[in-house]
Amino acid sequence: MRIPKRVNAVLDWMEQHFGALAVVVALVIVALVAMLAPPLVGLPIAGFILGVAAGGFLVHVRLSRRIARARAEMDDLLRENGALRHRNTVLASGVISRGAQETQALVAIPEDDEDLVEDDPSRTAALPELTDELLGGDPGDTLGDGSSGVPAEKPAEDADAEGTAAEGGEDTARNVRKA
Repeated sequence: MRIPKRVNAVLDWMEQHFGALAVVVALVIVALVAMLAPPLVGLPIAGFILGVAAGGFLVHVRLSRRIARARAEMDDLLRENGALRHRNTVLASGVISRGAQETQALVAIPEDDEDLVEDDPSRTAALPELTDELLGGDPGDTLGDGSSGVPAEKPAEDADAEGTAAEGGEDTARNVRKA
């Protein structure tokens, strides 16, 4: 005989909350017994007991999710703690050389990616690049002393001297090296 999925889900849920359901059933039975007393006393007591049963069960169901999440988180933390203790034990035993220990302890810093999202909270702030226009100087003034950093054209006298040296043969090679 096949059990429908919904019925199976309800049975699984009842199995997970068996203790709370047992308490509710017991309180309902106590409320029924309290109704056997005179109505002036039995009905308020039965109503109070049923209210306690319903409220307690609702609180249990609501907190069971949080408790399950907290237990799962504790299990993960204990697992990580055990792994770290094992790693430290292995490192302390000297199985891995001292140099390897130091390189394993270094944190890897990722390269700057162009595809990072602008609103990414883990992204570091970038300062604008300083340019000569921002500094208020001449864009060609790279040395900061008024010169452009590019050598000026040679005077006409030096150009004539190189031309005469070119006629001299070996002197040409020396002049090229000097320039």
